[in-house]
Amino acid sequence: MKFCNFFILFIGIVQFFVSMLAAAPDPNFHCYLLFGQSNMAGGGNTSGLIDGDCDTTPRVKVLAFCDCTEGSGQNCRTYSSKREHDKWYTAFPPLHMCSEGISPGDWFAKTMLDSIHEDITIGLIPCALSGQSIKVFVKGGGNFNIPTWAHPTIGNNSPYDWMLARCKTAQESGVIKGILFHQGESDPGADYWISTTKGIFDNLKTDLGLNDSLPVVVGELIPSYTNHNPLVRQLADQYPKCGLASSEGLTAKDQYHFNPDGMRAMGKRYAEAFLALADNDYVPRKGTTSAAGGHAKRIRSYYRQNIRSWNGDEKVYSLDGKVLPKCGNSEHLNARYHLRSGNVYLVVRGNGAEMRMVVVP
Repeated sequence: MKFCNFFILFIGIVQFFVSMLAAAPDPNFHCYLLFGQSNMAGGGNTSGLIDGDCDTTPRVKVLAFCDCTEGSGQNCRTYSSKREHDKWYTAFPPLHMCSEGISPGDWFAKTMLDSIHEDITIGLIPCALSGQSIKVFVKGGGNFNIPTWAHPTIGNNSPYDWMLARCKTAQESGVIKGILFHQGESDPGADYWISTTKGIFDNLKTDLGLNDSLPVVVGELIPSYTNHNPLVRQLADQYPKCGLASSEGLTAKDQYHFNPDGMRAMGKRYAEAFLALADNDYVPRKGTTSAAGGHAKRIRSYYRQNIRSWNGDEKVYSLDGKVLPKCGNSEHLNARYHLRSGNVYLVVRGNGAEMRMVVVP
């Protein structure tokens, strides 16, 4: 009877902790804010796609920018274009407006997948507003009048508040790992641009509870913007943990926008700049193990000394009720159990005199 009661209790405790884990943000779901204006949004590049543009994987998600009906997209017709705003979907172009095309965000994610560890999923948070000044993203501003061709429903509501809310939605599922920014065609060479942009970054970090060392990558406009690209480079030099995605040598389709090849190249350069800022502990690379423990195999060595009351008579149960063997001298403080990251275990002393849960980060 005592044995039966023990496992009934065990199952109940496991169910409780599993439900907690399911509700908690996934530390391996790495989310990236994409904001700015039309080049980040896709710049109307609805033609000139190559096969790789529409390659999709469940390891890249997009938080839907707006509602899209079936058939509303002009790209990647192999996939359903039906989306509901603020819901997660497997990502493929367009990432922003339903009628947009390939953008830097698409190839940022594809390039990142070539480098990062296989158990990481990427989440993209598209928030670029085509044709809009940097001033529309200022916290506490007003009189925005966002046209429907930039976003169908924002209207005169605050783009900053809208963007902040979308980032908070992403934080319910994952962890914001970086900001990708591309803007300036509406403010070329403006003396307020650098200070205004810094203020938006700072407010986002504060309001989202993000560390000041969060990596930020800013992108140059097409090369002909010789009056603005120096400001982009200054911003990258002055802002903490900030990298630059250069547009040197890239080609444009018109006086404002990169062509599809330029979009792909910018996406790759954003990824390269981000990876140069983020070390292996922050974004684990393929074939490596982070200092935080076990990303390569998702295994952590959990020592008895991590729980002070362990004294050698404990047993550790996995979710399926199996007893885990110790590794090393079972009586020594350095005796350890190989526990999988993200799992829940039950530690039992004696015949159930003391029990506690171990949730492995």
